Amino acid sequence: MKKTISVGIGGAVGTLARVAAHQITLPLDFSYRPLFTVLINISGSFLLGFALTFFAKHMASISPQIRVGIATGVLGGYTTFSTLCKESVELYLSNHIIYATAYAVFSVAFGLAAAWLGMRAAKHMERRRAA
Repeated sequence: MKKTISVGIGGAVGTLARVAAHQITLPLDFSYRPLFTVLINISGSFLLGFALTFFAKHMASISPQIRVGIATGVLGGYTTFSTLCKESVELYLSNHIIYATAYAVFSVAFGLAAAWLGMRAAKHMERRRAA
């Protein structure tokens, strides 16, 4: 039950963070390129890779409720695969087929790269702490 509550609270925090990020005004027009969703999903992928790698090293000192609350709750609520899919379909249906394809491929490729970088960053940080 504690994990469920932790995920719920974390999900609310992550969702509110995503909504706040979408309120940022950019000086350029990104009407055909859903930049916010890309930035949110890539930053969330980095943070998830970092957090899970960090948690793996420090499992004993971090409670399961905190781990699942951050990984599944906060970062799951912050990132948004469903919005990526919806925006890709909208671009496709509005005859922006190249944008739709580029958006989907870019998001997945850079999301994977960001998760990998997050994992590497956590490992690098741990090596520096151990030295």
